[in-house]
Amino acid sequence: MHIFADQISKVSLSNYNLRIELTQRAADNASVEVGTLIIPVSQANNFVNGLANGLKRLEAQIKEQAEQNNNKDTLQ
Repeated sequence: MHIFADQISKVSLSNYNLRIELTQRAADNASVEVGTLIIPVSQANNFVNGLANGLKRLEAQIKEQAEQNNNKDTLQ
């Protein structure tokens, strides 16, 4: 399943589950709910750390790609 979300509208805790309500901006700039991410509290720390580490790796890849593109422009 794929969900496109560009905002988090609410984070709550219910029955030992972390609930993260995801929304996206509609054409009229209104928020439209697109889904709820439910994570067991016992796994929330691992989940957040995994997401943070993945984003750090992605940031490093983007930076490396930008440096390679700058080097190519310099050589031309």
